[in-house]
Amino acid sequence: MAVAIIVGMIILCINAIGAALMKNAAVMKGYGDDLHAWAICFWLGIFGYLYIIALPDKVLQEQNQQIITLLGKNGESGENK
Repeated sequence: MAVAIIVGMIILCINAIGAALMKNAAVMKGYGDDLHAWAICFWLGIFGYLYIIALPDKVLQEQNQQIITLLGKNGESGENK
């Protein structure tokens, strides 16, 4: 019985560490520092990890939009020459 409790605690610790790592990945993707990413990963396990992996990268989308805006401005100024 004690072995089962120890194994259960180890599994919970590993799951909490994995959830914290995936929360950091969600923050790097531009989803803020909310606790929802950690909770989803902790309670859903591998399905939560897959959810975070599938989230679109907001930072990259913002950078792409800035590039498009700058290219549009350069195109307008190039036509006036």
